[in-house]
Amino acid sequence: MIRIEQKSIIFLINNGGYTIEVEIHDGPYNLIKNWNYTGLIEAFHNGEGNLWTAKVNCEEELIEAIATATEKEDHLCFIEVIVHKDDTSKELLEWGSRVCSANSRSPNPQ
Repeated sequence: MIRIEQKSIIFLINNGGYTIEVEIHDGPYNLIKNWNYTGLIEAFHNGEGNLWTAKVNCEEELIEAIATATEKEDHLCFIEVIVHKDDTSKELLEWGSRVCSANSRSPNPQ
């Protein structure tokens, strides 16, 4: 995207882990190292083309970042949105529980 000068706004929603996977099947493999995603994108950029990044932690910062990114028409923009690890809908957690139940059943014989 950087090489071909794509002019998009990318949002990465970072909850620091695998909330739904924990619902489906919990284990130590769900505890992941949280990367510096904006730093990673800047490393890929490496001075080539136009790039703008932001890391936001609240609604006000997100609104400001979107406004800034919208003005940067000649940039690829990357906004990392930090949310709480349990910030998910009740319905999605219920779906994870149903998948967990289905995974614990014996396979259907063919």
